[in-house]
Amino acid sequence: MNFNQKSVIDGLIAELLKGNSSTNQHLKDVLIGSGSEEVAVALSNIISHENRQVRQLALKILGELGHASLDVFGRVLADDELFNREEGRRELPNKQWYVIRNAIFVFGLLKDKKGCIPLRLRINDPDVRVRREIISSLEKIGSDESVDILMMMADDDDREIREAAVITIGLIGTAEVAPLLISLSIQNPQVALKAIHSLGRVGGDEAVKFLSQIIQDEHLLEGLTSSKISKEQIRLATIKALGNHGDSQAIRTIKQYHEEQPTTQKIFFKNSPINKTIKEILSKK
Repeated sequence: MNFNQKSVIDGLIAELLKGNSSTNQHLKDVLIGSGSEEVAVALSNIISHENRQVRQLALKILGELGHASLDVFGRVLADDELFNREEGRRELPNKQWYVIRNAIFVFGLLKDKKGCIPLRLRINDPDVRVRREIISSLEKIGSDESVDILMMMADDDDREIREAAVITIGLIGTAEVAPLLISLSIQNPQVALKAIHSLGRVGGDEAVKFLSQIIQDEHLLEGLTSSKISKEQIRLATIKALGNHGDSQAIRTIKQYHEEQPTTQKIFFKNSPINKTIKEILSKK
């Protein structure tokens, strides 16, 4: 059977649209087995179908078609006409948004780092929903290329996007991204809190060294604060991050900070969030 024939593909898709559960699994296997770009194109036309079952099945098939889906949806995201909207409006019309949302979602299903190339094209789209979906897909892809794009998105004008990007770096990054997070926290205090949290996840000597410096160097601590983030918030986040590392150097730093607190502070602020956190961390060691 020649899967490049439109009539054959249209016939299979028509059967899929009937929503017959007894044949859907067979149709799914046949369509995936084709590995056809023409199949990916046909399915791209129904990823926003009104029937949820049809949408989900189409997306599952696309997620397993590999390069065929990658190429087709790369062209979708490169289509500037699909991203047109009324002048002065940030949000895309619903009809376009549903297609774009599912196209971005497919890249997450594919988990192929090559998908980062088309995703990068739209990281400055005015519609915050587009940028939010891109971060979600980058998390699923989880490559160095994803981290590079997330670093750019950490400077987004929208607080939600900035913080989501930094948190995602912590989720998918390794100790090798610590210098990037350190640089980001210093250059952009708006995301310092989230960057510190992410440093607590990625691990590594450089992360521990920087976190230790924060609670030992008042000048550095001051530089990480902003109009919306206090020094106490930074200290608390840093101690939690060191506690997450849990290695000997991190624990020594926490102990030293606690021991160097004035006696009056230990007495009158023993139930503060910071001292409670310190007590909890040290009780486990």
